[in-house]
Amino acid sequence: MRYLVLIFLLSGCAILRTDPCELYEVSSSLKTTKNQTICFETIDSYDLNYFEKRNINIYGKLFFPKNESKKYNAVILSHGSGGLRRYHKKYVDLLVSNGYAVFQLDHYMGRGIRYDKTFSKVSGITFMNDAYYALNLLRTHPSIEKIAYIGWSQGGVGPILSHFDDIAMRLTNDIFDASIAIYPYCGFTLDEKAATSTPLLMITGRNDDLTPEQSCKNIYEKFKRDGKKIEFISIPEARHGFDNPFLFFGITFDNLPSLNIINDKCTLTISEDGKIVNLLGDVIEGPVESEKLLLACSTPGVKVKYSSKATEITAEAIISFLERKFGN
Repeated sequence: MRYLVLIFLLSGCAILRTDPCELYEVSSSLKTTKNQTICFETIDSYDLNYFEKRNINIYGKLFFPKNESKKYNAVILSHGSGGLRRYHKKYVDLLVSNGYAVFQLDHYMGRGIRYDKTFSKVSGITFMNDAYYALNLLRTHPSIEKIAYIGWSQGGVGPILSHFDDIAMRLTNDIFDASIAIYPYCGFTLDEKAATSTPLLMITGRNDDLTPEQSCKNIYEKFKRDGKKIEFISIPEARHGFDNPFLFFGITFDNLPSLNIINDKCTLTISEDGKIVNLLGDVIEGPVESEKLLLACSTPGVKVKYSSKATEITAEAIISFLERKFGN
C-alpha cells in the first residue's frame, strides 16, 4: 500500500488513458509545426544489447511555440518511474514559452505499464533507447535544429549516459546537443578515459535519500576534466520529487529503498556487448535481477517533498544551460 501511495503522489494524479498508437499512424519523418500526438517505432530493450529484441510503437506529444518561426531548437522529455504525469506539463510550458519545440515521451503506454512501483520493470536504458529513436525522428524535421534531452529520476539515466560518445554511438550515429538530468539515479560509472561530446547538466537535491546525490557527485568528480562540458548543481535541503506540488507537505516511507550503498556490487556499467553489469561482472538481464540488486544495494526509509525554491532554481538552471549550449 505504501508503494501505491507513493506512486500516486509522485504521479501528480494519474489519468486513465488509452494508447494513441491504436489510432494514429506511425511516423518515420516529421514536417508539422502544430501541436499533436506522434507515434513512432522504438526498440524494446532493457539494455544496449539488441540481439533478438523486438520493435514496438510508442508515442510522444509534440508542442511548438505560439509564435511561428523558420527554425526551432527542440527538447525531448523523459519521465521517471512514476510515468508521464501532470506536473511535467509545467516544463512543457516553460520550454515552449522560451521558444523551444518540445517532444514529451510516454515510455509506458506502448509497453502496457502505468507505473513501476518496483523501479525495475524497465531500465533507464530502456528510456534512453526511446529517446534516441525520438532524436532520429526529430532530425527529419526541416525546421528543427539543435536538440536537447531532459529526464527525471530513472529517466535521468539516459541524459547522463548520452554524455559519453561510446554509449551514444551504440544507438545511432547522431548525438544530442545538450542533456539535463533532474534528481537522477547515478549508480553507474564508465572508464575515466571515455570520450565525451554532449554537454551535461546534473541537478540533484542535497537531501535526496531515494536517489542520493553522492553517486552523481562521483560521476561529476570523475569526468569534470571536461571543464564546462559537465556541470553539477546541488540544491540545499531539496529532496526527491522536489518539483512535484502533490508532495507539498512531504511524506515519509519507512520501507521504500534508499539507494545509498556504493560498492562494486552496487555500481553498474555497460559491458562490451551492451549488457548492464555491476563492477563484479554480474549481469543484470532484466526486472528480476534488477529488483534483487535494488534490495541488496539499499536501506529502507525515504522522505519525498516538494520545494518551490528548488523548483524555481531548476527552471532557471534549465533555461540558462540551454541558452548557453545552444548559443541563443
